[in-house]
Amino acid sequence: MSAWGKIFTAIRGGVNEAAEAAVDNQSMRILDQETRDAEQALRQARSDLAGIMASNKSLMRRIEENRAKETKDSDSARAAITAGRTDLAQGLAQRIALVRSELQRDQSELDGLIPRQQQMLRTIQDTESRITQMKREVDNVRANEALLRAQSAIAHNQAGVNSRLGTAMDSLGRIKKRQEDTANRIAAGAELAAIEDGTDLDRQLREAGIGGSSQSADDILAQLMSPASSPDQGALPSPTKRLT
Repeated sequence: MSAWGKIFTAIRGGVNEAAEAAVDNQSMRILDQETRDAEQALRQARSDLAGIMASNKSLMRRIEENRAKETKDSDSARAAITAGRTDLAQGLAQRIALVRSELQRDQSELDGLIPRQQQMLRTIQDTESRITQMKREVDNVRANEALLRAQSAIAHNQAGVNSRLGTAMDSLGRIKKRQEDTANRIAAGAELAAIEDGTDLDRQLREAGIGGSSQSADDILAQLMSPASSPDQGALPSPTKRLT
């Protein structure tokens, strides 16, 4: 692949990464909105469930009241029949028939509402669980995203620190090299100065044992112990008398 092809591939890769990052950001926003919509729907479902439960309680209360009326009218009708008042028993029988009709209608409505109430209750509980789980996952994703950003920043900073440390070490190396070169130049200058004024040559002669009038104590002791040496050989000259 040519250099231009590699550059275009890198550009396409960067564009794709940017597009994916934008989609991920939008996905989080969409997920947040969907969560809010689900919570709104859940609140509406709870309100509807409360209405159904209220209707069921009203129906059950009316059913109980009508059953109590039916029981009372039935007892009264039996008493009227015992007393020979069939006309009263007839009227009570008609009222019992109306009550039983209401009871049947209310019971039928209640039988239809109770399963609906139970189904809605299960749906609400399931929705609550799903919303809670979704919020937890969203929070985890956000926390992980924040952690990754922090780790990326730390890694970037660490790379910068390592780069700066490397540059500093290079600088230290150059400083040490310059100091070593300076010390070498100073030493070379001292050697050149010694050669120019002759001290270096004298040093070399002394090291070679050539020239020089000074004698060591060992040399003098060897001369004194030599049989061929005269008593006065090697003696120091007498000091000059001072005039008084």
